[in-house]
Amino acid sequence: MRHKGGPRLLATDREGALYLERARIRVDGGRIVYHITDDEHHREYNIPHVNLAVLFMGQGTSITQDAMRLLGEEGVHLAVTGSGGSPMHMGALTTYTATRHFREMLPVYLEERRSLAAAKAVMRDRSERMKKIGGAYARKYLKVRETNGLNRICIRLAEDVAGVRDIQQLLGVEGQFSKACYAEFSRMSGVDKHGKFRRDAGSEGKPDTKDPMQQINQLIDHGNYLCYGMAGAALWALGIPPHMSIFHGKTRAGGLVFDLADGFKDALVLPLAFASVLSKRDDTPENTFRARMIDAFDDRQILKEAIDTVNRMIAAGLPETRPSGVGSSDA
Repeated sequence: MRHKGGPRLLATDREGALYLERARIRVDGGRIVYHITDDEHHREYNIPHVNLAVLFMGQGTSITQDAMRLLGEEGVHLAVTGSGGSPMHMGALTTYTATRHFREMLPVYLEERRSLAAAKAVMRDRSERMKKIGGAYARKYLKVRETNGLNRICIRLAEDVAGVRDIQQLLGVEGQFSKACYAEFSRMSGVDKHGKFRRDAGSEGKPDTKDPMQQINQLIDHGNYLCYGMAGAALWALGIPPHMSIFHGKTRAGGLVFDLADGFKDALVLPLAFASVLSKRDDTPENTFRARMIDAFDDRQILKEAIDTVNRMIAAGLPETRPSGVGSSDA
């Protein structure tokens, strides 16, 4: 029997994400199931839609209208993505999302000084997560013994953010942090032996395993798209429109998704992307990278972390009404 009372689980209580590629998704007896199109045995697998936060649909995947309806009723966020492709986000219109976060986010979006305070909160989270998560993954996947260089970069970011006076200056600080992180991960992975790493966003196609620079760039693109899906799901769960940017341009479509993802994406994407060049025997680095990303979403509770960042953004932008460290009880 179809559930009509709204999602049964809070977003923060769910598993993170599922990625499907070349799959057919449909409903069978009230269950959402899928099969892989090139599986000659036509085996079907369940999608745990009640306990799922984000469903990533990769290349060659289709879904029926009934399956979309069931996902919408349970508050599952759809993110359509693939190699080199721009992500599309889909969330059903719902009457079950509380309006508190939207009402509190609105003045933060509208007033420049509040936007700056909220953006600084995101950058502080970015620094802390890079030290904690980025450092841990560098030790695990890049096999480095210490991450003191990365820690220094993060400490410098926190210090620089504290002295920022406007958004334009903050963007400059962000750019310097990104360049420093690329250089440090390039050094830790040994990629710098092939020359200075240069970030080249937006390249399309499958990673060229013969060109480590191209491979890393394309995996960073793909990983960023996955992180945007998690950020979009967090905003949708809280009822906050994704275009209420505080940082990356007030008129940029979906700008708040990019703002929010900044709080965690580098810490996940960079160590995993740079680690892809270490194994010469891996013929499918994109698959390995993506599987590690999906595991990281669950292991590090990234959806909950993203919602916590939203709460800290609001607390920073509305210090007179929200105490620091406010929880996410209605998420």
